[in-house]
Amino acid sequence: MNKAKQLLAEAGYPNGLKATVYLNDNKQRINVAEVLQSQLKGIGIDLQVKVMEFGAYLDAAAKAQTEMFISGWGNATGDADYNQYNLFHSSSHGVPGNHSFYNNKEVDKLIESGRKEADPEKRKQIYEKAQEIEINDVALLPFRSSENLAAIAKNVTGLWISPSGYVEINEVTMK
Repeated sequence: MNKAKQLLAEAGYPNGLKATVYLNDNKQRINVAEVLQSQLKGIGIDLQVKVMEFGAYLDAAAKAQTEMFISGWGNATGDADYNQYNLFHSSSHGVPGNHSFYNNKEVDKLIESGRKEADPEKRKQIYEKAQEIEINDVALLPFRSSENLAAIAKNVTGLWISPSGYVEINEVTMK
């Protein structure tokens, strides 16, 4: 805690600061915001939590009207490009998903290279390099808080939960 207070002072906030985090009315996100609020209070950050109706929240985030936000993102395709292009490419500012309005020309070039690369290993290396830059730039702070649960009858086969967290029903059969 002392180190955090020291870093705040070095950043020009010796007496702490006020900030607002925006989120939609999702219970898990509200819980996360409340924990952050409590923890940050201990180092002098007065975190205000602004809970909004989902549509209003999305509109505000897409227009860069949020100081900080807690949001969600799922990878519908399982492919790295889906996250990389939508969350980090500068042409995706706003509605497509880059609500942090992150802008890094080197990351843009890497994502564009990854989209064109056919070799899976080379493609993996390209996206790894982009992720290293994004993490160092603190483009966003990812965390995972949701779990998926599916209950099925004994006569149902072929249902599974993908690594992306989606319940897959394409192969479902009933006996």
